[in-house]
Amino acid sequence: MKRILFIVNPISGTHRSDNIEKMTYSTLDKSKFDISFERTEYKGHASELARNAVADNVDIVAAVGGDGTINEVASEIVNTDTAFAVVPHGSGNGLAYHLHIPIQVKKSLQIINDLHIEPIDTCQVNGRSFFSIAGIGFDAKVAYDFDKDVRRGFQNYLKYILKNFFTYKSVDYLLNYDGKQQNVDAFFITFANSSQWGYNVKIAPKASVQDGKVDVCITQRPKFLRMLNIDLPFLLSNHFDKSTLVQYVQCEHIQVTSQNNESIYLHIDGDPAGLVDTVELRVLPLSLKMVLPKIKF
Repeated sequence: MKRILFIVNPISGTHRSDNIEKMTYSTLDKSKFDISFERTEYKGHASELARNAVADNVDIVAAVGGDGTINEVASEIVNTDTAFAVVPHGSGNGLAYHLHIPIQVKKSLQIINDLHIEPIDTCQVNGRSFFSIAGIGFDAKVAYDFDKDVRRGFQNYLKYILKNFFTYKSVDYLLNYDGKQQNVDAFFITFANSSQWGYNVKIAPKASVQDGKVDVCITQRPKFLRMLNIDLPFLLSNHFDKSTLVQYVQCEHIQVTSQNNESIYLHIDGDPAGLVDTVELRVLPLSLKMVLPKIKF
């Protein structure tokens, strides 16, 4: 019998988590699992609960929440014998979409029943783990503004996308990656372990969580009409890497600085990580054991 702990963020995304325990007990095979629950009470609490679970040799820790909750929990499980499971319950759910974990709670629990465990890559940026997407520039500024608003959901996120599109300016960056150096002028740079921001919108359609590389999408500032007529359709059709405004790089390690000594907006798995002087990122191949669907992803 496997011990499994569900760490539940009760205020994640736009969903309520009132029925999670009842649904879990009715769906999971109780002959396979010894089930327990903890609910988070403050930012950072999910990390504490996951760290304690690893120390207690819990077999599986499941995060019930969005990408922020997933990041807190999984960060404590990297390079341990504990396996990690996801029950998507947030707004964007980028990692879940990439891994083909159903957004419906009952279906995601049924995947846990199968106990199919595979390792995936994780990444570290400035010493902090991320599992789906990190980024600098425009989208990080959007994340920063969105985080300060108590309202969730895609409509509110879209408001900050539009607001910053007209006010945020491109930055001159210096990139050092895998022994190469490059100067770029970028509106935003996305570091993708998985393929998408969330909402099933793919920024890096070639990304794999098992190839030992991070996919770097360096995007120039588009003109508004071009964005509507060309780049947005590329993005929504999962071909954003084919846009002429995008340079696509795959690497194992990358360092980024501003050439004008400007501070850089950074987000990690959609949560703002403040203003930094340097971004240093590396891949940790196959460092997280995950409960996954029995399909190729």
